[in-house]
Amino acid sequence: KLSLQERDQVKRFITLVDVFYEKHLKLVCTAARDPFTLFEVSEADKKNSTFDEIFAWDRTASRLVDMQSVKYLSEVVRKMEGEQFLGQLNLMCLGDEDFLEMWRRYDCDSSGEIDEQELRVMLEDILEKHKAHRNLSDETFATCLAEIDQDNNGMISFDEFVRFLGDFRLVSSTMLL
Repeated sequence: KLSLQERDQVKRFITLVDVFYEKHLKLVCTAARDPFTLFEVSEADKKNSTFDEIFAWDRTASRLVDMQSVKYLSEVVRKMEGEQFLGQLNLMCLGDEDFLEMWRRYDCDSSGEIDEQELRVMLEDILEKHKAHRNLSDETFATCLAEIDQDNNGMISFDEFVRFLGDFRLVSSTMLL
């Protein structure tokens, strides 16, 4: 719980959230309350005070809620360079959160499926990380698509995505890494 007694800490936290939000960065923090009830100001303080923090807190709380949304988190990972994004992951040992993070990045239109263009970008990013180039031949792409797209509908489901990426030997052999 924060109050006007911690005015300096409140100001710094508001500034921190503003900077993270404007730069589309992730902020990981915990609190015993939701953002709107974290900062308590009495009615008397509201009437007798001119502190900017009282007015700025609503914006901060709103931003904290927005920063938890799938839309915000997807925008964050999509703005990163492919090499930077994949550099934070160990493709040989991906966990559930890693699969979700990758899905958010490569399902660019948030359709719930990865189309051929989105798949090509992902495979090029993987090549860049492991081979230092993005030259994905049409033949290698077709081989990867055939391996990943188990139901042959031209779209990659999340389950197909996880099955492929969850077995690095399969990724490596299909992409000739």
